[in-house]
Amino acid sequence: MENNPVFKIFESFPRQGPGDDEHTEKAFSLIGEPPEGGGEILDVGCGKGVQTMALARLCPSCRITATDLYQPFLDVVDEKIASGGLSGRVKTVRASMHDLPFEEESFDIIWAEGCSFIIGFGNAVNYWKKFMKPGGYMMISDLFWFTETPSAETREFFAEIDPNLMIDEKGFEIIRNAGLELVGSFRLPSRVWEESYYSKVRENLGNLREKFKDDETALMVIEGLKKEIEIFEKYSDEYGYTYNVMRKPL
Repeated sequence: MENNPVFKIFESFPRQGPGDDEHTEKAFSLIGEPPEGGGEILDVGCGKGVQTMALARLCPSCRITATDLYQPFLDVVDEKIASGGLSGRVKTVRASMHDLPFEEESFDIIWAEGCSFIIGFGNAVNYWKKFMKPGGYMMISDLFWFTETPSAETREFFAEIDPNLMIDEKGFEIIRNAGLELVGSFRLPSRVWEESYYSKVRENLGNLREKFKDDETALMVIEGLKKEIEIFEKYSDEYGYTYNVMRKPL
């Protein structure tokens, strides 16, 4: 896996998807006070841990377990933990998001920014909820349609890369059908996609093409990223990230 060109490409970016500390904080503000003495947070698909560090700042009494399947990402997080003096309350665990090695009802908060598409939003909600303590919270941000009638070009693009993309109201329905309460939701502004993610991708495209010039698979991914940016620049009002905060009943 460490030689997988897809992971190698995304290793080049500070973040592995759109988002920023401002909207991590906004989502966290929808969560009630952590338990007395702190709580347990599980950060699923943590990538290079940008939101992990934000969570550590937002909840200084909480203990955080950050998971990802790609060890080089976790190595970066471990460096941040060490440099930030967080080794007493933040740790990394290499694990697949669809096979988490934890006891049921282990966490007060489960956090997943922009990664649930890997197993599907519905699968993520219904699988990860068993790791929530009663009364616990889960935040999942991911890609949704914002309209029932997207343009033909956008529909064609996502038919190839994410054919199961759904409108965000369908996501709300999945949450309720899973027996969870939707505490709140909001859409990530399109400007954040450019500021936090696409500007960094665009800066690296030339270097990536040169680095992977002999790797056909990697070049396809790189060209896909270029096309993705072009589509978003034209149709950002039709789709984007929705942050969903949900609660498990007591």
